[in-house]
Amino acid sequence: MKIVCFSEIQWHYLRTRKQQILTRFPRDWEILFLSTVVQGKRNNFLPKRDGRVVHVCIPIFKNFPQAAIRAMFSIPLFRFLWNVVMYLWLNVVFIVTGFAGHRRIFYVSNIYYAAVLGHLSRSVMLYDCNDDPLGFENTPAWASGYFERLVREADITVAVSGGLVDLLKKTGAGAVQRVANGVDYDLFSEAAAAGVPDELRNLAKPVIGYVGAIAHWFDFGLIGRLACDFPEASLVLVGPVYRNLEGELGNLLERHRNIHHLGSRPYGQLGGYIAAMDVCLIPLKVTELRRMADPNKLYEYAAAGKPIVTMKYSEDMEAMADIIYLAESADGFVEKVRIALERGVDRQKLVAFARESSWQVRADAMADLILNGLGKERERS
Repeated sequence: MKIVCFSEIQWHYLRTRKQQILTRFPRDWEILFLSTVVQGKRNNFLPKRDGRVVHVCIPIFKNFPQAAIRAMFSIPLFRFLWNVVMYLWLNVVFIVTGFAGHRRIFYVSNIYYAAVLGHLSRSVMLYDCNDDPLGFENTPAWASGYFERLVREADITVAVSGGLVDLLKKTGAGAVQRVANGVDYDLFSEAAAAGVPDELRNLAKPVIGYVGAIAHWFDFGLIGRLACDFPEASLVLVGPVYRNLEGELGNLLERHRNIHHLGSRPYGQLGGYIAAMDVCLIPLKVTELRRMADPNKLYEYAAAGKPIVTMKYSEDMEAMADIIYLAESADGFVEKVRIALERGVDRQKLVAFARESSWQVRADAMADLILNGLGKERERS
């Protein structure tokens, strides 16, 4: 089986849903991962191998922050010519990597390939929708046509959340399968059992923490509020910070000496950092984009058995109300942190939830959808 993943991120970016699922597909499935080009990052335009995964950068984009590029792509003729180049470029990559021909599965998460996908032969195309692709900043107006086209042409449509299921159906999808996010349960639980990292041992207690990227969805104001309301506590942030937010983070750290940003840490060690926290936070802004999301960190926190406090981003979270602390306002969030510190959590329930939500379970579900889709395609043939 040959899988071609049309991705909106790079292979060596954070371990996201795509990498977690693809690497858990059956061992005899070969994978070609088409990464995006990212300014300031290493972009391998020649294929590289990582185990059974071949990854290569393609000059196609998730969105267009530069005004000049947005202006060019707003011209239909320019987009048409660019898509012709992409079609030819992709076919060269397929030939060089051994992924040419009809007998291959397309696993798509980047809508900006939509204009060329219909002209490329495949057995089955699966669209894995894990965010609202039109909800990001700087998304061009014409992207909606690409989204609608991909939804119509996909043989299998998968959504990570109930909100996305509804969105896809409104956009024209028929049956939509929901496959939620998950966790590398063994990795996180073993790291949690290994003990507290040295750099956290001498911090003032309690430790209230967040593990994840500090991006435009991160609520700096809420973290500042917690630092004021819990002056005796240490607020620990573990994860990379987006370059355009470094100044805002620096101001936050300067104002609140009990906030500690540790930066990125190896993925395999994150469970130890989570286990050292008395309460784990999901302090993200409540937006329409978040309403469609299913935060990975919720499952990672659960694998370590730690109390979780989060804003109620979507109705999906109601199903987890007995194992996490849900807040609907900043005041409610602060109060839930206070309650979580006092009462803790039913660790047994939380860990059982994480175990049932492993990435292997999710990958098996996705593989079954692909195999069923292949069966239907053969019947039609």
